[in-house]
Amino acid sequence: MKTLIALLLSFSSFAQIATGDWRLHIPNKNCLDVVVSQNVVYGAFENALLEYDIDAKESSTWDYVHHLSDIKISCLGVSDIDHSVFIGYENGNIDKLKNNTVTNIPAIKLSQIIGDKKITRLVYNNKFIYAATGFGIVKIDPLKNEIKDTYYPTQNNKLIQDIAFINDTLFALTETKLLFCSLSNPAISDYSQWKTDTRVPVLTQHKYKDIETIQNNLYLLFKNDAYGLDTVYTIKTNGLDVASVTTNDLEINSISNHFGKLAVNLRGGFYVFNLDHSIDNIAYRYSFSNELNINQSFAYNGTIWIADTQNGLVRFHDNWNNEKINLVGPPKNSFYSMDYFKGKMVFTGGGLSGKGITYNPAGIYTFEDETWNYYDRYNMNLWKNKYIWDFLTVAVNPLNEDIAVGTFSNIPLSILQKNAQVTDTFTTYNSPITTSSPTGKMSFISATKYDKKGNLWLVNGYSNEPLKVYSADKIWTSFNLGSAAMNKFTSKLIIDENGIKWMAIEGVGLIAYNDNGTLTDKSDDKMKILNSGSTTGALPSNFISAIAADLNNNIWIGTDNGFAILYNSSSIFDAAPGNYNAQRIKLEYDGNVEYLLGNTFITDIEIDGANRKWIGTNNTGLFLLSSDGLEIVKHFTIDNSPLISNSLMDIQMNQSTGELFIITDKGLISFRSDASEGMNDYSSVTVFPNPAKPDFNGLITIQGIKGDSDIKITDSAGNLVYKTASNGGTATWNGKTVEGERVKGGVYLIWTAPNEEKGRKVGKVVVIN
Repeated sequence: MKTLIALLLSFSSFAQIATGDWRLHIPNKNCLDVVVSQNVVYGAFENALLEYDIDAKESSTWDYVHHLSDIKISCLGVSDIDHSVFIGYENGNIDKLKNNTVTNIPAIKLSQIIGDKKITRLVYNNKFIYAATGFGIVKIDPLKNEIKDTYYPTQNNKLIQDIAFINDTLFALTETKLLFCSLSNPAISDYSQWKTDTRVPVLTQHKYKDIETIQNNLYLLFKNDAYGLDTVYTIKTNGLDVASVTTNDLEINSISNHFGKLAVNLRGGFYVFNLDHSIDNIAYRYSFSNELNINQSFAYNGTIWIADTQNGLVRFHDNWNNEKINLVGPPKNSFYSMDYFKGKMVFTGGGLSGKGITYNPAGIYTFEDETWNYYDRYNMNLWKNKYIWDFLTVAVNPLNEDIAVGTFSNIPLSILQKNAQVTDTFTTYNSPITTSSPTGKMSFISATKYDKKGNLWLVNGYSNEPLKVYSADKIWTSFNLGSAAMNKFTSKLIIDENGIKWMAIEGVGLIAYNDNGTLTDKSDDKMKILNSGSTTGALPSNFISAIAADLNNNIWIGTDNGFAILYNSSSIFDAAPGNYNAQRIKLEYDGNVEYLLGNTFITDIEIDGANRKWIGTNNTGLFLLSSDGLEIVKHFTIDNSPLISNSLMDIQMNQSTGELFIITDKGLISFRSDASEGMNDYSSVTVFPNPAKPDFNGLITIQGIKGDSDIKITDSAGNLVYKTASNGGTATWNGKTVEGERVKGGVYLIWTAPNEEKGRKVGKVVVIN
């Protein structure tokens, strides 16, 4: 539908993706590689390509959701013959970008070669692109987008680190030696035709990394396993000669050609050397940061473009005149869990290795109003120089938006003031949190949740009393859950609408605990354990991997063997054995009755504004079930959607917008669903897109209305054009009439009628054909 939509209604102006769209959240610090072609700069990040037009001073991104064929970029190359940019990936895939069109060259990825297919370098030479890979060298015709030949310099198809050309000779660098062969040799594909360059010692320890041709001189980067002992050599007739004599004992990341001079890119800056090894230029600072860690650099028209580990893509003129080319995204590609409150998403950057510690120092991130903020042990005063890592859980206080942070470390619990500093830290010395026996001094907090009164509930794994609460009055209380729950590995925790705490303990099952609103009076507390026993819960498994309370306060329980639902959950404490069993949904398939999702490993369950159930799995993607669970509404996988992995770790709905955030084993992606929480009034109604582009073919979305409303679209004369029902606080219109025809240009009125109230007009939309 080529229409232009304009809204005649006041609303808050925040960036948003269209309903039904996906977006990949690209870590914006670590730029891996950089090239320049025809006044356009291309910076490779792990999951995206940042394109910057030098003349227009405009940037745009290419990623898996938007046109690239894969994720995990490994390197870039430029074809001089057609000014195209080649993008290599860790799995052997290759994309070609030219004239805003991406062409995929998947031959290496799809090949039957066993072993590493990673594209390590893409080098142009005499009308061809040569790809160094994990098994050999692949020659590509950039005009025909096809593989022309494959060379195997080593007998066992070892990884080729880099390649270089001098006249008719192709040099192939492995981690241990340098090989060469004539390009005119008709048997160049045969490893036996390749010779070892005796000028370069064969290594038995450490490794070679880069090779570069500068004015017919070969330069070689030697990486010593010890810090600060890397060296760049010139390859002379009689052997190696040290080329970089001043690196201040810093780690060298790569070497490159700067206008016919050797550039040594390192942790701390770069040095540019003349042919006589004298220093021509030094970079040691940015105008916005003194932390330089240069992966790669590219000289172009008097400017140096830098791919930096900490600062992304940087334009460098000199040490006082440079700028960062911004890429909106999280700081790192390390995600473990999430929480949400009033439009703010909070993420942890830690993780576990099975049940063990990873020592991952990534802190927490917040995402609000399209802005990312990062909090870690380098910018939080109470975390500095402390043994804190593996950030596993976060919870947002509904009273003041403070953030509780749980870890598996020496500082297991912290309170971070809204958008500010950490104000409190809790350890075994100032709280009843206990150490985890397998780790000595460290404590394991697997889950945190605030209740409506601002009391912080947490699960302390490997503890005699795993359930604890830190009240809004700053009083600690611990709860004894019986011998079965003592000193066990713990995971999830939720609090339902009745204030009942539901927590998962491995091998035990699901524990329901009701303190009856009296934190310190335990005489009225009640507890029940649900497990796989036939009269004690009938759960599919005692390994509980997900818990969610839906809008009817039914408890949805995910396990490593499917899911079950506990109805009438508030009556569980007084129910007799066999009367508090969870139920599994059975459906008939081709005459056979089966459990819905069968024995699928459920990793998370999220409830949207329409009471539908989003279910993440560990290897079969993302499911959306109807509100009663009887219908699979959608099933997203890597084969039918932009989902980057079928292995989902956590999912969380931004209930204000309906955007579902999905943590996978390959990064963070989100999907804008057609449901959101219903609002109490109409003060925040939005209609978008506004304006929509003339070629807009998506859904016009009405959001911020009361839940479960009927929606009518009329023309200015009051004639009915379209009608639908909202999913919670969101309704959509495809721009067509009830008969399925595209509407004519004009002004259209939006009316909403909640079930218990009279209808009212909430907005106007202008459609211009």
